[in-house]
Amino acid sequence: MRLIGRGKLQCLSRTDESARTWICAWVAELTDANWKRPADVSQQFPNARQSQPGSFIFPISNCNKEVSLQIAFQQGIAVITGLQ
Repeated sequence: MRLIGRGKLQCLSRTDESARTWICAWVAELTDANWKRPADVSQQFPNARQSQPGSFIFPISNCNKEVSLQIAFQQGIAVITGLQ
């Protein structure tokens, strides 16, 4: 997958060491992923939940934050839409 919006994660990765470790691993897994449908996301990330069609929320381990992601499966693009 092509990941767009990585800059939105910088503020959190600078302030929290455990979040930084999770973010680095998550970005690496996501960019290597070849998801074709929502079930592929759920299989790779069981803690992720689908909020709307094509939109997923990933809770950040050991942190009270979540990453929102919009995925265009056919195009192979994932866009970070927010950090909550």
